[in-house]
Amino acid sequence: MNTKSNNSLPDAIPAALWPLLGLASFAIRLVLGWTYWGGASRRLIYDQLKLDPSSHAYLANKLVHAAPGAAFDITPIMHWLLHQPTLLHIAIISFTLLELIVGVGLMLGFATRILSIGGMGLAIVLMIIFGWMGTTCLDEWTMAATGFAMAAVTFITGGGWYSLDRVFFGNNANQSAKLAWLTSGPLPLSGRQYVRFSTIMAVISIVFTVGFYGYNFGALVTPLGKRVNNVHPSIALSQGTLQGQTVKVNTYMITGPDTQGVYITHVAIDNGSAQVASYSSADLKQASQLKLTNEFAPYSTCKAVDYAVRCQLGSKATWQFQLPKQTVIDTTKPVKLVMTDVEGKQYQINLKD
Repeated sequence: MNTKSNNSLPDAIPAALWPLLGLASFAIRLVLGWTYWGGASRRLIYDQLKLDPSSHAYLANKLVHAAPGAAFDITPIMHWLLHQPTLLHIAIISFTLLELIVGVGLMLGFATRILSIGGMGLAIVLMIIFGWMGTTCLDEWTMAATGFAMAAVTFITGGGWYSLDRVFFGNNANQSAKLAWLTSGPLPLSGRQYVRFSTIMAVISIVFTVGFYGYNFGALVTPLGKRVNNVHPSIALSQGTLQGQTVKVNTYMITGPDTQGVYITHVAIDNGSAQVASYSSADLKQASQLKLTNEFAPYSTCKAVDYAVRCQLGSKATWQFQLPKQTVIDTTKPVKLVMTDVEGKQYQINLKD
């Protein structure tokens, strides 16, 4: 028996088959569209404070939280953007509108393929900025990985039977190739080319998924270990200075969950082996004892609470202390600032003139 015809691929995929291919991905298109619509609608309709630059709920707060672990060392770029309020707001509004267009367009099946490319682009941005986060279920990585793969599927199949593309453009085999690549319907591909195209998209999707998994969490050829610890909070100290009776130090919360913070309950100034100043949690609440200047206020900040100073993820702050009157510093011995958090973890830095 000759089975060659059963294994061979057609020179062209029948035009009538394309609506069924799209129908097979109908559920994917609806869910992916709703995911992006949900992100946009929360800001535009249900929680408009997320687009209010004067509000702590402003989307910039999420960018501050994400900056310490953003991929490919783009943290300085994000910090630069956070200091450009007009450009930052344009970027946030543009991202929101893109989510809106992609989400609504995919649910309706309008311009399905070009909007699927937009969906893949959004997934890439989400992965690069937020993919390292997620303290329990790796939520951000999962959303970006599945979003990319789902958009790849709808890019291949088009909108299908239940789509505005089919209403407006039909499934005419004679429609222009450019229009097909933008909307839905028959692509100018033979059966063999279609298999190759689908395989390439699958390979790109799995490389994107596994690559960022290994980059952020290991567990490929190395043990499971997070590139940036998103569970245990910690801060970095820098630029510690002592000028006269004034001590300054900068803090930057670099690890931990965005829902928690580092709680500093005690600060000490040591001169050699002697402690020359001590600030309790009650002292840290007094403006006469501590002045806090937050770089990213009102978004992510270091702020005095009932029993400590709480620093949120991504926050940068300058702490300024006044030493007690008549404090004598022996300049022949090192001067060190030591911060202690609520868990007993200590952070220290030598002070310079």
